Amino acid sequence: MRSILQDLTPEFLKILNKDKIFWFEGWQEYKQNRPKILSEYEKKENLNEEKIKNRLNEISRKDFDMFKQDWENNFLEIKKEIVMNLSRNAQTYKLERGDYVVYIMGLLGLNSHYYIETYYGTVILVDSFYHFLTKKDIKETVDNAILDFINNNPVNEKKALFAKLLSQIEKYIYDNNDINKVMKKIVEILYNNVDYYNWVGFYLTDENDKNMLNLGPYLGEPTEHVKIPFGSGICGQAAATKNTFVVQDVSKASNYLSCSDKTKSEIVVPIIDNNGNVFGELDIDSHKLEPFTVEDSQFLEEIINLFVKNFL
Repeated sequence: MRSILQDLTPEFLKILNKDKIFWFEGWQEYKQNRPKILSEYEKKENLNEEKIKNRLNEISRKDFDMFKQDWENNFLEIKKEIVMNLSRNAQTYKLERGDYVVYIMGLLGLNSHYYIETYYGTVILVDSFYHFLTKKDIKETVDNAILDFINNNPVNEKKALFAKLLSQIEKYIYDNNDINKVMKKIVEILYNNVDYYNWVGFYLTDENDKNMLNLGPYLGEPTEHVKIPFGSGICGQAAATKNTFVVQDVSKASNYLSCSDKTKSEIVVPIIDNNGNVFGELDIDSHKLEPFTVEDSQFLEEIINLFVKNFL
């Protein structure tokens, strides 16, 4: 069974390490570890800084301490029961879909669960603190939330595929410290698993000429464009502007550098290091017209985010 359940409550409980007057600071640190998830959560609850501070002030240290004790004493067994139920009923919960995961997290105790759209698919976000406060059965919430999701959301095959590939790439990035091997692996995974990614490669900024891109690891037909000046072609424009470029029909692009007569469309994602400099870019050509959707842009940009976070 694929791993669809994560308990992230311990990250929340770190807030308890601070005096109550610093709980909001602790929340901000918590948010830094899960920025996408917690930012979307705040949007769904219409929470601004003042409302978060007020809510934290309403929570007593006694409640927090009791919650921590309850979680430490009981949740491991509860988690085992949830995982066992999912495993035994894989068909019922459509685990093969691959487009959703369940995160159990400590939140502000306002509602039982939420649906958050992310690069990894839909996150069913379950508030463990809410269940402690209300004494509601978290196993029942997880069960009903999954069933509601799969019954009301037709499977998105592209989203499911990208979630699976992103998990593979993330694991490889975390397990390897050789940047060249990682780039080659990313190229390999994308080229071999997405049927309309017909040319996949990296271009890297020349160490001696910061306005020139050099061809790096790639798979696909050989290209004559082993060097591309910033501003030239789609790749050069992406580097010069530091923006992702999506061209659904290259025949309509005035500044397109032709690599192959077969190429009909292109997407280029720049790689910006932590100092704001262009390290390079990920370039993908397709033999299909208009194949790229917002899922492609989000998927590829998240790959680059992981790459930058771990290497640059």
